[in-house]
Amino acid sequence: MAIEKPVYRTVDSRNGIEVRDYEPYWIAECRVDRTSDLNDASNRAFGSLFRYISGDNSAGQKIAMTAPVQQVPSDLGWLVSFVVPRDVAEGDIPFPISSAITLKMVPAGRFAALVYSGAWNGEKFAAMSAKLLAAVSTMSLLPDGPVFSAVYNPPFMPPFLRRNEVLVRVARNPEKSD
Repeated sequence: MAIEKPVYRTVDSRNGIEVRDYEPYWIAECRVDRTSDLNDASNRAFGSLFRYISGDNSAGQKIAMTAPVQQVPSDLGWLVSFVVPRDVAEGDIPFPISSAITLKMVPAGRFAALVYSGAWNGEKFAAMSAKLLAAVSTMSLLPDGPVFSAVYNPPFMPPFLRRNEVLVRVARNPEKSD
């Protein structure tokens, strides 16, 4: 059975970058403060988010695991999120019992994405983010938000089989044209 992912359409692909138009989707997000380490943040948030989808919510409802797990750097640490399945989002999304988790709608939009395999960690995130932003700067696009990480596979998956991405919301750059 395939794991559900946010719905998007690829509208351009060049310089190793995909430009995608995403439909809106909901996330359950956990803020992890006082850490700059991506793996530490993911490990600390995962338990809270997993309990939420395992029924620690207002409806006692189990929610299917989706992909990717997203990680966004914040002023104080990281925001780590699970995507809420469409069938749950179309109904009443159960509220988290834990105050560490918030529900948030990600509005439809255009994103630039760089897909890579291998391990994910802070150093890899920084390197891939720089590569993504450098490629975006050569296109008729401007970053319109922070770069974030999207991890599609569990940590026990051999690194060479993993699918990871860095993404950034983008807007057209009126000063450039292709």
